[in-house]
Amino acid sequence: MSNLLPVTTVLGCKNSMLREGLKHVLSSTRFKLHSESMTRGEIVLDQNLPGSSLLVILDANLYPSRLADGVGSIKERYPHARVVVLSDSFVLDDMTLAFQSGADGYCLTTTGCEALIKYLDLVMLGEVVFPSAAFLHAISDVRSENDAWKETSVITVPPTHAPVGFESHESPIRTLSSREAEILQCLMQGAPNKVIARKLDVAEATVKVHIKAILRKIRVANRTQAAMWAVSHLSGGAGDDASLLSGDKLSIQGARSGAF
Repeated sequence: MSNLLPVTTVLGCKNSMLREGLKHVLSSTRFKLHSESMTRGEIVLDQNLPGSSLLVILDANLYPSRLADGVGSIKERYPHARVVVLSDSFVLDDMTLAFQSGADGYCLTTTGCEALIKYLDLVMLGEVVFPSAAFLHAISDVRSENDAWKETSVITVPPTHAPVGFESHESPIRTLSSREAEILQCLMQGAPNKVIARKLDVAEATVKVHIKAILRKIRVANRTQAAMWAVSHLSGGAGDDASLLSGDKLSIQGARSGAF
């Protein structure tokens, strides 16, 4: 495929060694390097360049915290150009955002020379390329985390007849609905909104509404304080008849995840 029409190629590399290495790899291919290169995330090219044969190879290190913005900026200026991101490591969220912003490929800097050329050829044919092995490994990790959460003890609701000390009609716990009590138990375990929604089979927006109601009823400012309140009021003062997560050590670690 490398004997096809030449492709004007722009290198956007923060690392000079990576830039020189790419120049060497591409020197004998149809990917002809443009005289200009990107070193600070910006470049202005001749608008007469044929977009369909323009390729930008973008070092993710040029945009340490805004890779998607960098890709989007290039695609906005040159909508027909192909953009391939080169990253030192595989980050699933970064790759997803890059593709959503218009990237056509996501490759690792550890990719072999021949494989990289083939990836670039596929991109110029309109294909989307990414490191499948790293992607499958990342997906497997996500599934394992979700499965581990599903294997925790079944969430139970505090009994109708609360232990001594909970009988006051002014007690906040008496104002919670059964669903709010379930969600409060999840907050004690540090579960983010997305996981709570999946576990209870409700929309994430519904979880957010319930959490806001919980915060109002127990008079705390955020989910971390709610988790601490729950640990104190649902486990500390409860007797043997309290229906809690039996035998599990409750934790508020990660309670800050999942913003409202």
